[in-house]
Amino acid sequence: MRKTRRSIIDDQSGWIDFTLSKIAMIIASVIIIAAAFQLAADFKDMGRENELGVIALDFKSAVDNVGSDTFDAGVVRTYSFDMERFSFDNDFYDVNASISGEYVRMTATTSDGRSIHAVKPLTFRVLPFNESTLQSELAGRFGHDGTVDDPIVSDYTTVVDVLAQTSANEVMLNTSMDVYIQKTFICINTGNGVNKLDYVLVHQ
Repeated sequence: MRKTRRSIIDDQSGWIDFTLSKIAMIIASVIIIAAAFQLAADFKDMGRENELGVIALDFKSAVDNVGSDTFDAGVVRTYSFDMERFSFDNDFYDVNASISGEYVRMTATTSDGRSIHAVKPLTFRVLPFNESTLQSELAGRFGHDGTVDDPIVSDYTTVVDVLAQTSANEVMLNTSMDVYIQKTFICINTGNGVNKLDYVLVHQ
């Protein structure tokens, strides 16, 4: 049976369907716009993390370069977190650095309040303290400070395990101050002569 124009106008079910479809379109549009903004924020954060990763990689490279140097044991190198050396334009503040025996970490807060970080693994064995602290640690644990004149009487594995535990926790570094990086040797008497373990010391 054909509906008249008046009956179509008076048919409320059609208006309800129309209204519901419009509401559904509005909700879908809001979801799409919110997703687009979130995606843009995620991409921006990825860019920021990459920029922070550049700083972390620069610091890691400075530590690794000292570790790879065969002849400069005892020579102290200086590293500076000079942000002006990096060409990118970032909106970081509260940039912090930390180091453990296995990695370096950079953290920062962005201008919109987001917290980001970048972590880079270290190539060489690292101890986050100075030479006198190292010798004090060794003397307290083994009764010898590990110098040429006072080698540790032990096996390699025990010494490495003790120092790995000692350097497991992160040590915060002040990015406004210089960092000192130094290669050192720990002398060990294993019963078959005195041999050396090499480490990189990082401290302020």
